[in-house]
Amino acid sequence: MAYEFLKKLFGTQKDGEEPKTMTYAELEAAIDADKKIQVVDVKAGGYVSKEKLDAKITELDGVRQQLTDANAEIKSYKEMDIDGIKKSAKDWEDKYNHDTQELNDKLAKQERDHQMDRYLDTVGLKPGAMYRDYVRRAFEAKELKLENGKFIGADDVMKELKESPDYKEAFVVDTPDDEPDTPDVPDVPGNPPAPNMPYFSAGTKSQTEEPKGSMFDFGFSGVRKRD
Repeated sequence: MAYEFLKKLFGTQKDGEEPKTMTYAELEAAIDADKKIQVVDVKAGGYVSKEKLDAKITELDGVRQQLTDANAEIKSYKEMDIDGIKKSAKDWEDKYNHDTQELNDKLAKQERDHQMDRYLDTVGLKPGAMYRDYVRRAFEAKELKLENGKFIGADDVMKELKESPDYKEAFVVDTPDDEPDTPDVPDVPGNPPAPNMPYFSAGTKSQTEEPKGSMFDFGFSGVRKRD
């Protein structure tokens, strides 16, 4: 059910105990108190894709940690002398730059993994994680540049993998459609024979002429009278 995640707000009832009831205000307060529950109004445009939500959560977690560290550092300044503050400020700047770079790298990797999954869905891989992981590792090893959601040179790399004896078994083989059936052609003089059908020549003119009065055309030039 779509609302299973709300069950825990009502607690677990013991045997014989009546289910817990809540007013709207109590339910709203319980949802706000649970940081793991996120509710959006789809009609109000509050829906975002899972990939964007994951990226935003990662970003906010990183910022939240930076603020926590900053507050702790600021409190410690009260007990420092001027020289200690100067040194601490430099150390904090270095830490901030390092943490920011790590956060950006993590976001970039999430985007790269997402776009790679989307691309691999289009290349005709056989079903099964084994084939997908095998081709993915080879594709990642090329370290292609990701630009505007596209891997530069991806199609050339995938064509190379499909033709490689080491990787071609991971792809579905495209088979041409069956040729349409050729309609039968009536055996009318002047028509060519139908494909794959036996063809009998009518012979030369001298072989097909019969003496006048013959009602059968066997293709003989005549019968010699026996002595």
